[in-house]
Amino acid sequence: MRHYEIVFLVHPDQSDQTQSILDKFSSIVEGSGGKVHRLENIGSKKLSYPIQDQFKASYGLLNIECNKEALEEIKNFFNFNDSIIRELVLSVNKAYKEVSALSSQTDQEEEDPFSGSTDLKKSTKASPASVKAKDNVLQEDKQIEKKKEEDPKTDKEALKEEDAKTDKEALKEEEITEQEEESTEKVNEEKSETDKKTKES
Repeated sequence: MRHYEIVFLVHPDQSDQTQSILDKFSSIVEGSGGKVHRLENIGSKKLSYPIQDQFKASYGLLNIECNKEALEEIKNFFNFNDSIIRELVLSVNKAYKEVSALSSQTDQEEEDPFSGSTDLKKSTKASPASVKAKDNVLQEDKQIEKKKEEDPKTDKEALKEEDAKTDKEALKEEEITEQEEESTEKVNEEKSETDKKTKES
């Protein structure tokens, strides 16, 4: 006997049939001498994309150990049941008995009374990388606070000092330009005098 995982989606208008379908499959498997390792009626969930113009469906999941005949009977049931809009049968290497990821997700769909849209709130555990990033941000904030405590100058005083520095630099530039202008004037005067002397001679 081989291990299989079966996931199927039931039309939202017939979601009450999900449990009866699961019971039927388990009776088929056990009747053929197989075992049902996991059986979950996950319930209604929002689809990531529409299937047969439906945006929601009721999920059912089975992990079974059975022979080929029982599996073929389950597949035939899928073909002749209109309430099942999508199914997936996978061959697995071992029996899975723990709670599935689908049912452990605590997605809560809350309808917004103003927009009529639905919001999915996923409760996810913080990853180690995100925790480290938060710690780094906290450490940087603490370092900034320490610097502020060590340097009692306020932001206004710092701005005043910066303005004073810029004013001093501007004055220095003005003095330098004035000196350059004076030096150029002197050079021009000397040239004019030398030209006069050469003409007189």
